[in-house]
Amino acid sequence: MSEPTTGAVMCAAAASVGIAGCMPLIDGNALFGSIIGAALIAMHQSEIKPWQRIIGLLISACVGYVSASEIVTQTPITQTGPGGFVGACLVVPIALKALELIQKTDFSGFLPAWFKRGGGQ
Repeated sequence: MSEPTTGAVMCAAAASVGIAGCMPLIDGNALFGSIIGAALIAMHQSEIKPWQRIIGLLISACVGYVSASEIVTQTPITQTGPGGFVGACLVVPIALKALELIQKTDFSGFLPAWFKRGGGQ
């Protein structure tokens, strides 16, 4: 029977091989730009708790990284670093404003009267 450290070493080796295999697929410029943009947003929000800032930083960084290539494609920005920064700084606040607007909007005014509950009777 093997020692517990042998199993831990094997797991660590397998994990490091998996991570190393994924590294060439990561765009370093987009990742750096999105982390910088997310840090700017997290530093600007002083009225929330630290754990909420960390979660906001992670969400903004992920959204910035994912949106960097689309921002480069659709705008005059030519590098993924600034694209990630713009994505982290703009996409999450715009999404939050859209959610706020959706919550305030009364969608029942858009429906015809016959579609409303009890309106046809």
